[in-house]
Amino acid sequence: MVTRADPQGRPTGLARLSARASALCGSVQAAASDLLEGFRRSDRFFRMRLGIVGAWAVLSLATLWGTCGLGGNGNSLGADVQVNRDSIMGVQILVRNESRDIWEDVTLTLDDGWKYNQRTMRPQDLVVLPMSHFKKGEEAPPADHEPHSLTVECGRGSGRFDLR
Repeated sequence: MVTRADPQGRPTGLARLSARASALCGSVQAAASDLLEGFRRSDRFFRMRLGIVGAWAVLSLATLWGTCGLGGNGNSLGADVQVNRDSIMGVQILVRNESRDIWEDVTLTLDDGWKYNQRTMRPQDLVVLPMSHFKKGEEAPPADHEPHSLTVECGRGSGRFDLR
């Protein structure tokens, strides 16, 4: 391997970077071995306290991950679908576009083919629909119909949601 040097005789470029990286690696390895040796020499109570703090940190991170998730709302379409059964207007279906994309040619299909069409839904748009807006031909669902699932279809994709 040919090492280039500047006029003062110091290595340049890649050679200097490689030397710095190996020095950093050596210092990290030394610090890790010192830490491990200190842990080996520690008493039982220190190890127990360290275990408790470590368990607390793991449980805290697991709780944060579980409540916040990885971002997004868990479906590829980016839809938030809910059912409101306690409305004065009867059962209502709520659909929100939580994605950053505009949905075009949106079709909402309830259970056995009751459909509602909407031309577009912009990001963060919310549609609240009473059951009477869904149609199968010209017929609306019966007043006592309990919805179980909703399928959202648009140009961007589709998703099926259980209504609980």
